[in-house]
Amino acid sequence: MAGMRKLKGKWYIRVYLDNGKEKLLPTKTGDRKRAEAMKRQIEEREFLVKAKLAEKVLEPKYRLSEVIDEYLKDCRARLRESTVIAYALALGDLITCWGDVNLNGLAAVHLISIKEYLVRKVNPTTVNIRLRGIRAFLNWLQANGKIDSLPGKVSLVKIDRQLPKFFTPQELDKIFSAIEEPKLKAVYRLLSETGLRRMELFNCTLEGEYLHLHDTKGRRDRLVHISPELIPDYILATTDPYHPDTITQYFRKAMLKAGIEPNGRSLHSLRHTFALRRYAHTGDIYLVKELLGHSSAVVTEIYLQFPQKYLAQVFGSTLDRSSYSQIMAESGPPIRPEFQA
Repeated sequence: MAGMRKLKGKWYIRVYLDNGKEKLLPTKTGDRKRAEAMKRQIEEREFLVKAKLAEKVLEPKYRLSEVIDEYLKDCRARLRESTVIAYALALGDLITCWGDVNLNGLAAVHLISIKEYLVRKVNPTTVNIRLRGIRAFLNWLQANGKIDSLPGKVSLVKIDRQLPKFFTPQELDKIFSAIEEPKLKAVYRLLSETGLRRMELFNCTLEGEYLHLHDTKGRRDRLVHISPELIPDYILATTDPYHPDTITQYFRKAMLKAGIEPNGRSLHSLRHTFALRRYAHTGDIYLVKELLGHSSAVVTEIYLQFPQKYLAQVFGSTLDRSSYSQIMAESGPPIRPEFQA
């Protein structure tokens, strides 16, 4: 059984060899929890210690910077670009917080430190996005033999459940009136009238009166109806398009120019507005689910927090049956066999 000793502010692990002698192995840390994690690794590999190979236990097989590059390369081969970017941001925070650590020394204290670091740096929603990225990274490390076991559970921060942020029809009119650039106005009009996510607009093809979405968040193709009068907007918006970040930033500027306080609203609120307008006009949450391309109605049920009478006050009364039939058509026909994944 190994013991521990602290010398000059650093912890050493005391091991006993077969000849009765003892040896101190440096952990190079003054953090007791990290040192204890290394001690447990030595105890689990007692046969290495007795064979006088204990140094190899503490010898790092991998450093954080090495495996991050390998991991992101793997991600690029199988994930959407936006997901890879999110993971890269999370791992950038990780190496800033931890430094270029030896993976053999990872312990629960590391997970505590990165969580505390993120809470100080970004808002709770972003904290959880980064933590999910870190959790995926740690799972990949274990699956690919970079670490023997996970250092602990990556727990998310608790977030108060808020109502989806949306725009009233009057607010949207003001915002669109404040946008002078034709291509940007076309982008925002399309997002408002189709409920597409920002990146979906640039990962689809026009097929008659439908947009065929290829690289969706749920990794499944879907068809979204587009009215004939919006087709010129689609062509303009997707020809030599603006960078996605420019689209997001300009929308915020347009809000402020129109005298609309953001109050937590952003470009994505156009999608929430579309969903609530459709729910107000149909009362069919499962239809809204199909229009949004959600994989489960559980995700769509966030909009049920709004009473229908309230939505009717905001977006007007329900539509007649002919209009309802048109909305049904917007959910799209089945994907043709040649488009199946």
